[in-house]
Amino acid sequence: MTRSGTRPAGTSAWQRVGQEVETVGVLPVPDGQRRTTSGKLLIVWAMTSASATTPLIGTLLFKLGLWYMIGAIAASWAIFLIPCGLFSEMGRELPLTALIVARRNYGWSATFCFSVLFTFVNMAWFGLNTATGALILAALAHTGAGPWYWIVGGIDIILVLFGFKWLEYFYRYTAAILVACYVALTVYLFTHYPLHVPGRAGPANWGVAISTVAGFSILAWTYKTSTLSRFARPAEATPGRRGWYLVVPGIGIMIPVLLMGVMGMFSQEAIGNWNIAVLGAHITGWGIIAAAGAALGVLHTNAMNLYPSTVDLLVALNTVRKPRRWEQPVATIVLGVLGTLLAQAGILTHAQTFVTDVGDVLGPFAFVMLADWIWGRMRDKRDPGTYFRTPAGFTEHWKAGAIVSFFIGFVFSFWGTSIFPAAFYDNMPLALFGSLVAAVAYAACVLIRGHAMPGRPAPARPAQPAGEASAGRG
Repeated sequence: MTRSGTRPAGTSAWQRVGQEVETVGVLPVPDGQRRTTSGKLLIVWAMTSASATTPLIGTLLFKLGLWYMIGAIAASWAIFLIPCGLFSEMGRELPLTALIVARRNYGWSATFCFSVLFTFVNMAWFGLNTATGALILAALAHTGAGPWYWIVGGIDIILVLFGFKWLEYFYRYTAAILVACYVALTVYLFTHYPLHVPGRAGPANWGVAISTVAGFSILAWTYKTSTLSRFARPAEATPGRRGWYLVVPGIGIMIPVLLMGVMGMFSQEAIGNWNIAVLGAHITGWGIIAAAGAALGVLHTNAMNLYPSTVDLLVALNTVRKPRRWEQPVATIVLGVLGTLLAQAGILTHAQTFVTDVGDVLGPFAFVMLADWIWGRMRDKRDPGTYFRTPAGFTEHWKAGAIVSFFIGFVFSFWGTSIFPAAFYDNMPLALFGSLVAAVAYAACVLIRGHAMPGRPAPARPAQPAGEASAGRG
């Protein structure tokens, strides 16, 4: 499709399909593609969060009991709602993915390292959800899970090849199916099994609980929100709705966590398995359809794990080479295959450790960026090309203030249980504490440097041609 939106005459069906494959990569999203509304973003984030894996939070916090789990989810929502929204707004103000923007305060080479790390983090999430979907489908079909890993992974690879435009269509038009299927499974659970409200079976360690919820949901998604919002309507085009755009990502992410966490806890209490979708294997007729619909949730979430993983890898590649049109689809295929292999290797058995460790890394990284954004040092919104100029000096490749601040926050998040007494980390979420420490440390670095401009580019090589910086789909 041409930039004017018209279809070239004389193109074959295969050519038209090829033209729909997303190739914008890490370049600024052209204004013609920035049409997504707040309502569509809400649906995308709700469907992204409503995975077949989401009820897992019900068993991760099972010892807390129902009401304390709901409290932990509500607290996580309140704490991280605004940071999540600020990252989303960053993408609407500057139509670039977060890791490109991070070059301005972490440095070009340091961001390369983060890009590689987050590529594998998202690929691991892809494997986690692929494994869950494969096990659901294998239970329905009464077969081994082997073939289903590749069916689930293969479908997601195809979806992600066509990028955000078609992903948004997919989420919007399948949302009602997913909701109806989970409602049906929940009704069956409540009408066929004796249920009791799960009570607290141990101490209410609020710090650990909130860190677990945040790492499982809103904190894990926060830095990715700009990857989607760069396709949303520009901030200056919606002056009266900025508050709504700000809260939409957090609302979309956390409502499914709340509802499906409750489902998962009741399912764990009733049948000894958090995965409510496995009930479909025991229900004739509509039960199979309902459980298959629940597996649809895996496709929703998995696509939004593979998509940021692809973009993160492209950021790393762009560190050493100019963007090329074919890189995005190739990266999608390669990472999708590797993620499916992780699913087969048994990553699901490491879910709880993975969830908490993710928050320990992502929180400090995101909060350092937010501190810089709020400080007003990275607001070159009108000149995205500055983010693609390779700096010449070492100090612009590795910006010590941001890097050291991140590591300080990470140390408190990851090793906080060894540093602080139990009374502290039982009540203070270490993911939040480490993130705040990182942000404060970075602000202190800025003050010590005498209000220096950490976002000011070093003497640089010429920016890439304007044609490359505005290219979108082929």
